[in-house]
Amino acid sequence: MTANQFQLTSGSGETSAVVTATGEIDLANVGEFAKLLTQAAESGSDVTVDLTEVSYCDSAALRELFSVAATAKLNLVVPATGSVPTLLRISGLDKVATVTIVD
Repeated sequence: MTANQFQLTSGSGETSAVVTATGEIDLANVGEFAKLLTQAAESGSDVTVDLTEVSYCDSAALRELFSVAATAKLNLVVPATGSVPTLLRISGLDKVATVTIVD
């Protein structure tokens, strides 16, 4: 994991907190990802997670995203191509979160 693999930008007023991730999210680093997701969810009712630079997510990452969706409005920003949009669709996460696909 690189030092800047996960970043949290706090929301203010009408703006949701944003967690930005890059690279792979798996069992080796999901703890740090979960920590930032929890902080983001505690700062407001909306959480945006930017996954546009994520190349791989495993079930541990999905579990954390589902956990946030259970307590806050979850907005996911994902790339148009790659495995992430497919993973969200197969897991059903796209049914409990708002998904924005970007090119």
